[in-house]
Amino acid sequence: MIADPGSDYNNRTTDIFISNGIISEIGTITKSADITIDGKNCIATPGLFDLRSRHGEPGHEQTEDVESIINAAAAGGFTGITTLPDTRPAIQSRAQIEYLLRKAENKIVSVYPLGSTTLDCEGKELAELYDMSQGGAIGFSNGDSPYNSGALQRALLYAKNFNGLIFSHAEDKNLSNGGFVNESNNTASLGLKHFASHAEYTAVAREIEIARYTNSHLHFSHISTTQSVDLIRKAKSEGLKITCDVSILHLIFTDKALGNFDANLKLMPPLRGEEDKKALINGVNDGTIDCIVSDHNPQCPENKVVEFNYSPFGAITIQTLFSLYNHNLSKDISLDTFIKATSQNPRTILNLPVAKIKENSLANLAIFNTENEWKFNSKTNKSLSSNSHLMGTKLKGQCILVANNYSINISKL
Repeated sequence: MIADPGSDYNNRTTDIFISNGIISEIGTITKSADITIDGKNCIATPGLFDLRSRHGEPGHEQTEDVESIINAAAAGGFTGITTLPDTRPAIQSRAQIEYLLRKAENKIVSVYPLGSTTLDCEGKELAELYDMSQGGAIGFSNGDSPYNSGALQRALLYAKNFNGLIFSHAEDKNLSNGGFVNESNNTASLGLKHFASHAEYTAVAREIEIARYTNSHLHFSHISTTQSVDLIRKAKSEGLKITCDVSILHLIFTDKALGNFDANLKLMPPLRGEEDKKALINGVNDGTIDCIVSDHNPQCPENKVVEFNYSPFGAITIQTLFSLYNHNLSKDISLDTFIKATSQNPRTILNLPVAKIKENSLANLAIFNTENEWKFNSKTNKSLSSNSHLMGTKLKGQCILVANNYSINISKL
């Protein structure tokens, strides 16, 4: 079945013929092909696009490099990814942007690097935004570091001159105070420092007003609270240029999952409560939340397999995102809504062409077997890192083919 809300063939079960990287025919195909895919239990979607993922290049290539994140993304059904700049050193020059683009050129997954909004992602002094945009930066972010208000205002005003998009991690560090779990009854007995929800949503409220003042487009990354959803919904209703995304894990898990101190669920922002999760799901369904992201964040075992307090934030998720949706969210979020949030909307926000399954177009698509069960382990994992609570577990739903940039990757089931 074709699952593409932007296609005339949406929800139709039919054949797709790809020749020389082009979708040459859709319908009942009788002619022979070099390779034939059995479409039983399969859906064909536009290639997924991840608006928030990480590799460690340069500086920490042992966690993930450009090649490995492309492999992991392709195995997850992605044909495009946006990568964060808060590596060590930070991506903050035109030369660094051009280097990453050269490494990813003509690969099965198109890579769009973000440049650092401020020097060393410290949230204070602006980096060379225009120069990076000329080198191919798709937008600007501080990764998991917040801005001071003045720096954000200057960034929004300056980036308007060349249609640069600013991404925000909303956090008031005076309120989060170095915490790393949600403040709730579920975490009260864990003895861990709290990152209370108001440390996020008060920053969202402040930054919405800065975006209003500058009349600029601001994108909020990985929001996690009910109040953040409400504030963004109101801002959108007022016509402000606000967009946002949520991570796949925040749509599925709550802070109850932290009872066994699994550091692979130590995320930034932290997992919240049940009401927050419901608000996030509702936000995706009503369009308040534009995108679902992997928030793929690889970490070395020697850094992650330590006490919860000392473990860095993050989990690898880009290869398993569809499986997580297929098993946990398909009853709460329709397939059409999921495709919009993981394929159409990210490209629209970045002013990129939207991938569509239609005749005579470049093949930019993924095929998923929704019933296939597979084990996520050291053999199937395409990332250089293994920081996932899913490692060693059986998942349902797997990408079996991706096509992009005149190339096709086929997975062995």
